[in-house]
Amino acid sequence: MRYLFLCMFAILVVSCQSDTSKKEASDFFLRGNAKFKEKEYFESIKWYTESIKKQKEFPDAYYNRGLVYQQLEKNDEALADFTIAYTQDPKFAPALFKLAETLQNLEKYDLAITESAKLIKNFPDSAANWTLHGNIQMQKEMWNESMVSYDRALAIDSLSVETMINQGVVFQELDQLDLAEKMFKHALKQGKYQDLIYNNLGYVEIQRMHWVLAKQYVQKALAVDPKNPLYVKNWERIQKKSMLE
Repeated sequence: MRYLFLCMFAILVVSCQSDTSKKEASDFFLRGNAKFKEKEYFESIKWYTESIKKQKEFPDAYYNRGLVYQQLEKNDEALADFTIAYTQDPKFAPALFKLAETLQNLEKYDLAITESAKLIKNFPDSAANWTLHGNIQMQKEMWNESMVSYDRALAIDSLSVETMINQGVVFQELDQLDLAEKMFKHALKQGKYQDLIYNNLGYVEIQRMHWVLAKQYVQKALAVDPKNPLYVKNWERIQKKSMLE
């Protein structure tokens, strides 16, 4: 009986320590969140790290710390944290999304597409997941495959401007300029990223060698963002052509 009592006491002590650690981990995690919202990124990393020290299995803490590293453009560190978060919780869709996205940012496209394929297989009802998969396919010049992914994304969210723009770019790459123009104009109606869309429409007209219309579109883009290198490059291309005529 004495032996049994001692064992039970030991278990109780361990349990109390575990509860205390979880409480401290939760408190540190919340402090990290507060500092993240205040954009005190290094402070937030400190508190997320303290939280993880108290509770190793804490996918939310790894995930949030990964988001901070991403803000600081520390992609290798972000990748490590997103990987751990997803490994600890395979149902944690945002962690897998960020894992694939970070691999994309690191230009590790083969690895990125493997993870994004896993993402759409396990979580197929998200337009954002299909768009990310399409974006990575586009960067690998898998034009037809990316078109399918964008179609799937738009079937879920027909008003996703980002998806429309990227699908329009794929139409351009496939030299389907009428479809690219139609997609960009449809995206333009949504009221987001208008300068980018005007620039893309301008580039469509450059491809068609319709220089007057190209100039009008690119001017609208530059009116919003006059130092954007893509807009400036297209403007210089138009100006050069105008001087030759």
